[in-house]
Amino acid sequence: MKKVLSFLLLALPIQAYLQTTAKKENAPITVVCKIVDGPPNAMTIFLYERLGLISREVARGQRQEDGSYIITLPSGEPRVYYIGFNDAQTTPVILGKEKNLTLWAHAQYMEKGRTVGSEINRAYENLRKEAEQLRAQNEELHNEQREARLRGDANAIKAVREKFKAHNEAKANFVANWKKNNPPLWRSATLLVWPDDVSENATPTSIVDFYAREFFAYANLSDPAYEHVPEVFDAFLTYVTFLNQLGANAAQIKSGLDSHLAKLPKGSMAHRRAFGGALKAMQNLNYPDLVAYTKLYTETFKDKDLGDVSLLEAELRRTSTFIPGMLVPDLVGATPKGDTISLLKTLKGKYVLIDFWASWCGPCRRENPNVVALYKKYKNKGFDVFGVSLDRDREAWIRAIEQDGLTWHHISDLQGWRSEHAALYSVSSIPQTILIDPQGRIIQRNLRGEQLAEKLREIFGE
Repeated sequence: MKKVLSFLLLALPIQAYLQTTAKKENAPITVVCKIVDGPPNAMTIFLYERLGLISREVARGQRQEDGSYIITLPSGEPRVYYIGFNDAQTTPVILGKEKNLTLWAHAQYMEKGRTVGSEINRAYENLRKEAEQLRAQNEELHNEQREARLRGDANAIKAVREKFKAHNEAKANFVANWKKNNPPLWRSATLLVWPDDVSENATPTSIVDFYAREFFAYANLSDPAYEHVPEVFDAFLTYVTFLNQLGANAAQIKSGLDSHLAKLPKGSMAHRRAFGGALKAMQNLNYPDLVAYTKLYTETFKDKDLGDVSLLEAELRRTSTFIPGMLVPDLVGATPKGDTISLLKTLKGKYVLIDFWASWCGPCRRENPNVVALYKKYKNKGFDVFGVSLDRDREAWIRAIEQDGLTWHHISDLQGWRSEHAALYSVSSIPQTILIDPQGRIIQRNLRGEQLAEKLREIFGE
């Protein structure tokens, strides 16, 4: 387990859409941004609102003669915004009530920006500082515990457990104090920390089960007020990442994640942010259930697409041909004789090797004799080959088929590297193959030579 909590330092979540009964006023809000070492040619800085997987630009600030930037926006209910030259490096600020606010930040460390002239932002900065200290202590204790377990030192293990008990009490007090002294920021506090397992007979499995179950113990996710808390996104991103760092398997993560997501009203903004945070973590981890969760996300929010659904659908189409178990998109194209055939209709019910190649590709031509031999060996057992050429010269394509004895099905749009068939399967180099099962699902990509022979022996036997 490597630095269990190191990832958390990257995420600085904050309370959003603060609940208030203050009346809106007509005077606009003015934010003066004092940025140290800003990009020399940057004439504009941006104000964003985060909606989970995407950010929405709310306003822009123009560069002034003194090098500062001024952003103005209408006053209203306080909510969280993010200021930066792009939406990847930003400073969180709460705007809506204070009329004049100054932000100081270093361009390379925007997340560490500080405000002047705002009581609520000063309070949040203190909240964030306290939470960072608790997280740092948490990491130290986990490292100390890991080393004690590696040594098998029972006394050290017991001592660390006592420290964890005290640390749990400190985190509980942290949440309670913010609830008492600053209710508008309290829900942020509930998502910045979590209890630790202090059981005496903990096992790797029980530890994972504890955190999967208790990670959100300080937060009542069924509370409607979390609808207005965008840091739910970061909390669920952290949740999946943390469980993975603990060594949780896909089934354990899925069970815990589904349980917590179910506490949020389906289709709500809180649900969207939580689901989006989990998806982001899965993308970072190349998580095995990423495709299934991406499909579920797009189905859940397809009627309320904020741009995130269409982006995920495009990414899913791009990556699906690399993932075992995914159904392949159909390939429909012209044969050497000028007829049109479909991969899935023509070869339905067979194991098929989709072979992207070209007459001018030396490695492709050298591999062809191996594919021919395997085709002859297994074609009567349900194996076939579907050649997709990236040729531009029709005669060269047909001549290569005849010379190499490629007696299976072939298609080409004769567009070379601009081939729509290659784009559909994200092919950027050849030779490239995809082995699919009789249902059209991917078994494995880029099998050649002895690896292909071994996989076919596994399927068909000798």
